[in-house]
Order: sequence, then structure tokens, then C-alpha cells
Amino acid sequence: MEFHGGTWREDLLDFSISVNPYTPKWKNEIFKRCSKLSKRYTYVEWIEEKFKRVFGDHTVITAGATEAFQILGFTLMKDANVIIPMPSYGEYERVAEFRASKITKIPPKGLDLNLEMAFDTAEKSQKNEKTVLIFANPTNPVGKYSKNLNEQIKSLTQKGVIVVIDETFLDFVENAIDITNPQVIRVRSFTKSYGMPGIRVGYVITQEFERLFRKHRAPWAIGACGYAFLNLVIEDGGAFLKESIPKIRKEAVRFEKIQMKTDVNFGCIYVGDAKRVQKELDELGVHVRNCESFGLKGYIRVSVRTPTENNMLFENLEKVNL
Repeated sequence: MEFHGGTWREDLLDFSISVNPYTPKWKNEIFKRCSKLSKRYTYVEWIEEKFKRVFGDHTVITAGATEAFQILGFTLMKDANVIIPMPSYGEYERVAEFRASKITKIPPKGLDLNLEMAFDTAEKSQKNEKTVLIFANPTNPVGKYSKNLNEQIKSLTQKGVIVVIDETFLDFVENAIDITNPQVIRVRSFTKSYGMPGIRVGYVITQEFERLFRKHRAPWAIGACGYAFLNLVIEDGGAFLKESIPKIRKEAVRFEKIQMKTDVNFGCIYVGDAKRVQKELDELGVHVRNCESFGLKGYIRVSVRTPTENNMLFENLEKVNL
């Protein structure tokens, strides 16, 4: 199994997971409700109409973004050429391996996704075989957001390419541009932006494939805590994000002094020997992500946390000669 960040050691300050360092004031209420709900089955269908009124039509609740990718792997990726611009989240390739006929990785342009090559490859592939293009925007692990994609994506979908955009970290982007194409599959996650990745809740936005996701998602998958979380997110109406995200953006600017520019709440830093740096930082009480699994040898990924925690990261990076 490939681990995507995180550590079992509770004594480490974890910069390896890209989550909001703040949590909602109603966090404890989740677990109070969860205790009561744990005695019964929970159906997301009970709150889906209320959910749509806040988050839009053609949304399908899933057990995190991961369940959405699982569904893609077993359904739309079947017998397809799955095109993945690199570097990318490892789950895309893992689920494509379930049933895809071919996986085509597009080499990066520096640290960035080479989307022009990916779009061109997808268009040519679709002439001969079923084609799925999947990529993240903002990108992971670099944290770059691309704004002007609507026309190119429209051209691809009109030619029959299935386009999947992982928007897990979109909440952290300032002035993001909405993708309105009804044929595109957009995968979202709540628990990164609300600072609770252990509560597995996400959703998919798709008009063309809405019935497919509704049909194939697992019953009761989000469980009692996820169900309680969803109710409180709906009640919150985005107030927590409006309060916390500006704090993170302000802190992200400070990371430029360690050569990290990002449009979100995480980014990459070149350190040379990433394994050594990760090990030495662990010994100092700070955990970071080694980016070798992304194909970025020599880089670590770090998240943007609170001012005090970020100071600790900066100080410890200096101690390991960075």
C-alpha cells in the first residue's frame, strides 16, 4: 500500500498532510451527534436534497474523494486509455489499474503539469480508443492552480474524451473560476478544507454521469460521523472557510522565503536528500512528505499551518542545513 502522507506518531507536528490547520467551532458537536447516530444506519439520501440547495444541483455525496476515484476505476476507466499528467496523486494510477486497457503518463514541464501535451494526447487517443483524462487543479503536490481551461476542456469533451478534474484543494484558491461544462466530472473533498481528514466525506459534481455515481457508491459509506459532519457543514453555509482560508493565504506568502510559491495551502521545496531531511526533521518533532512517490526526487511537500507552527518548521529546516 502506498501511504499518501501522515504519520502514526502523535508526538510529531505533521506538515505532510495538506489540511486546514484550523477546525470549526462546531467540531465537538459532530462527535456528540455521531454518538447518537452510531446506533443506527445513516443514509446520505436523507440529506441530499438539502445538500444540493447549498452545493448545487448534480452533486453526489461520496465517502471522500477516494470513493469517487474507486467508482471511476471500476466503471468509466474500463477498457480506456487513462491519461495522467505527472506529477500526480497516486490514486489515479492505482484505480486505473483496475480495468483500464492502457495508462499513459504525460511527463511534467519542470514541476508543472504539461496540460497542453496531455490535452493533445487525449484528443489523438480518442480517435482510436475510449479515453479518460484525469488531473488535479490545483495540482498536487506543487499547489499550482490553472484558471483558463474551459475552452480546451470543452473541445475535448465535444470529441468524446471523458475529463475528470480533482478539485480537492479548490477551497484554498483565491478567485477560482468555475468549470461549468456538464460533461466534466469534478471531484471535491470537504475534510481537507475543514481540517478533519479522518472524517471521510466528499462529493462529485457531474451532470453527465450523476446517475452512474449515485448507482455505484456504497450504501452507508460515510458512517455516523460523516453524516453528522454533513449536517453541520450545511448549517455552517461556508462561514468557517471565509474565516480560516484568508489566514492560510496570509501565511502562505511567508513560505516564499524558503523558495515555495503556492496557490493553495501546501507546496514543494527542493532539499536534495529528501529521505535524510525527512528523518532529521522527524527527530526534531516535525514531519514532512517525501515527494519521491510523486516522481519528484529531492523534494519535500509541506503544508501551511498556523503562524507558530510555521515558525517551528522554518527554524527546524535551518537546523538541517536548509
